[in-house]
Amino acid sequence: MKKIIGILKTQTIKDSFVVAIGLGVSAVIGFVYTILLARSLGPVNFGVYSALTALAAIVFSLGDLGISSSLVNFLPKKHIDKYQYLATSFWLEFAIGVLVLLLFGTVSFVSNLVVPGSLQTDFILTGIISFNYLLIIYTQGFFTAGRKFWSYSASQIIDSAVKILIVLVIFKMGKLTIGNALIANIISTFIALLITFGKQLYTIELDFFKDAFWNIFHFSKWIAVSRIFTVMTSRIDIVLLNLMAGNYSAGIFSAASRVTIFFAMLAAGLNSVINPRFSSFDSHSKTVSYMKKLLLLVSGIAAFMAIISLFAGPIITLVYGEKYTESISVFRNLILAMVPFLYIIIFNSVLIYAFNQLSFYTRMVAIQTTILVVLDLILIPKVGYHAPAISLLASNIFVLIASSAKINALLHEKS
Repeated sequence: MKKIIGILKTQTIKDSFVVAIGLGVSAVIGFVYTILLARSLGPVNFGVYSALTALAAIVFSLGDLGISSSLVNFLPKKHIDKYQYLATSFWLEFAIGVLVLLLFGTVSFVSNLVVPGSLQTDFILTGIISFNYLLIIYTQGFFTAGRKFWSYSASQIIDSAVKILIVLVIFKMGKLTIGNALIANIISTFIALLITFGKQLYTIELDFFKDAFWNIFHFSKWIAVSRIFTVMTSRIDIVLLNLMAGNYSAGIFSAASRVTIFFAMLAAGLNSVINPRFSSFDSHSKTVSYMKKLLLLVSGIAAFMAIISLFAGPIITLVYGEKYTESISVFRNLILAMVPFLYIIIFNSVLIYAFNQLSFYTRMVAIQTTILVVLDLILIPKVGYHAPAISLLASNIFVLIASSAKINALLHEKS
């Protein structure tokens, strides 16, 4: 009992609470947003919209190239050269964003081949969303590095709030379409960037520092490679479903996965809080002590998730209506698949920031992605929208076992 009370009083919990506020508010708003879209568009068009946003997430997550993670690693350590890392990393991110816009503009001419059912204009709007979220990810890396978790939360709340207000107006007018929903997202992310990062952005001049660039490059290169696989792990399922099983299956799976966004955002918030702490520890004893506390905390979250899965039927039916009853079993399977993922978050932070095992982390993510994609390709034709959850569970279990074994071996080497 004393250990639990001690954990609840730590700064980690306090910071996690701040992040949880932003995550909670944005998750609730995002939940309402998803309900409006799913009910208005129907499973087929909702499947198209989900495939477009999944594609955007793949692109802007890949485009980050580990730059936001490098901020978390360098800014707490480079007090004198802080501006050099800030300016260099920002212009790197901005340049990547411009390339992303050009990519989407070019591919938009064959958009229906990439995302069946999509329009050229929808594809261009998806490119703009990708650009905006590249900068959002960058700012969140900056806030995390400085432990400015209130600013981190504010960016999420503003983005979600503006987006839902615009969509509500369009919904009441009876004109909610895929394109309008994408435009609302573009406006909301732009406003969130200006409000939370506008002042800092004003101080960044057109500067680029060679030493800072190479330090960022050497740190983030493994993150960038691993990001290719992590993004595929989290987003490729909807794209594959849309291509192999049709818009309807993609819509059913997307509806279930959107409900689990609460747990995904909770995991993301925990990740943002613990990374700078593992980076700052100067001994393995501190790392182990902190890791044990986190494992206890995550076990409590996993138990809560198991309870939620018992009410999958009423939750899905209440949220989406009878059209989405097939999402109930998918929802349960996704919750089960996410349990090992919670523990993986902790182990990944330990491997990257405490032991600098970026190459091992990258190999694990590559193997995980291979397992996921291969199983999806095999199972989607057989079990349809159930395939991604099954594949995700199998790949997460593999990584959990391998990562825990690696950490145990590293600790024995240091002892």
